[in-house]
Amino acid sequence: MQQSKTPENGSSVEEEFDAVRQTLAHLTQSLRGLEDEVMAGDAASVREASKLLSDIRTWSRLAIEMEARFEERRKQQAGIVDGYALDLIEARRTIGCRLARLRRCCREGQVSGWVK
Repeated sequence: MQQSKTPENGSSVEEEFDAVRQTLAHLTQSLRGLEDEVMAGDAASVREASKLLSDIRTWSRLAIEMEARFEERRKQQAGIVDGYALDLIEARRTIGCRLARLRRCCREGQVSGWVK
């Protein structure tokens, strides 16, 4: 699979997606660390946990968007449009072979296996 480069910073979509996932994992781990403090009723921890939850929602949304972009780019690179992919090189080769067989048949006086 080809690596797609973004013009801004040269990083690939795959790298960007991995960075978003890592950030989301880090935020989730931080939230788990605050869980005990929140259960104890520490007001500062509750505020911090609320902020972390907001960050997690934002980063989750970003991860979903990045995954959609990644999948769209993968399909575009594979030539898939509306769920279908055409292999134009294979189609051209197949048509060329069929035309060559027809030319040979016509030169030999045969058409589709029938003798003139």
